[in-house]
Amino acid sequence: MAQIAKESGVAVGQLYRDFASKEAIIAEIVASDSGEFLERGDIVLGVALRDESAVWQWLHDFLIPDPDCPNVLIAEIVAESARNPKVAEIFKRCHNTVHAGLLRAIEVLLPGDDVASARVCMADMLLMLSLGLMQHDLIRGEAEARRMAEMAFASFRTQILALRGADQAPAAVAGVACRPSAARNTELA
Repeated sequence: MAQIAKESGVAVGQLYRDFASKEAIIAEIVASDSGEFLERGDIVLGVALRDESAVWQWLHDFLIPDPDCPNVLIAEIVAESARNPKVAEIFKRCHNTVHAGLLRAIEVLLPGDDVASARVCMADMLLMLSLGLMQHDLIRGEAEARRMAEMAFASFRTQILALRGADQAPAAVAGVACRPSAARNTELA
């Protein structure tokens, strides 16, 4: 509770008055953070209009470390989910909500029943990468996490484009590296 109070800037006593339990606080934090990202106007409209550029940008933003995001608190919530079944259930619901949002976005880029399982795999991969990148940010710093996020996004993009076929490749997202560097290309060869 003390760490939550410190991170949120709210007195410990006020937290106890506003929330019935630690789990209620965690549920509110998780729901607020994931809802805020999933309900951004750009992605809601981008998916509705099937705007590939907006979807690519949103997926890029999903992976890039946010300096305003309390990664320490998220790491604590993830750790607490391993110890506390109530928190694990909250985390699982959030995971499923974010996964569903990722699937809606990826379907704009990769439509069709024949690639449904690939979309699920891509959404799983993005979730795994996002949690790993948050940890990487805590351990190695924002610049290194950002570099790794750009590489991860480039790899994700390459996979989506390969599944679509090169003849369907959309325009590049402004400012986003969409291919591995020349050094990476020689490592992959």
